[in-house]
Amino acid sequence: MRNNNIANDVFRYVVRLAADDFAALTVKMLAEHFNVSRCHISRRFHNERGMTLTTFIKRQKLLRAERLLAADSDVTVKQLASRLGYADYQYFIARFREQWGESPGRYRKLYAELSE
Repeated sequence: MRNNNIANDVFRYVVRLAADDFAALTVKMLAEHFNVSRCHISRRFHNERGMTLTTFIKRQKLLRAERLLAADSDVTVKQLASRLGYADYQYFIARFREQWGESPGRYRKLYAELSE
């Protein structure tokens, strides 16, 4: 890792992270992975990317949720929420609806109809 480009390194790491590893994705986990403090990684990410690291993590989880809903019709919303690290699946549903304008179940149904 190049400390002078940590925001880009974090970005690439998170985008390439396997779906099953998203449950553990936190600022603390990223700081440990990159061997820096939580404060340092958060500050550098915010300064270089213009958004907080916490916001970035939340958005990436919701983007991954969108992809997984489209790709895996067998996974339940509850399973998906757990897989992405949401302890409360109702909270996940609310955040998903806030981001995409539909509940995860409705989003999946609309996606399936468009794919036919």
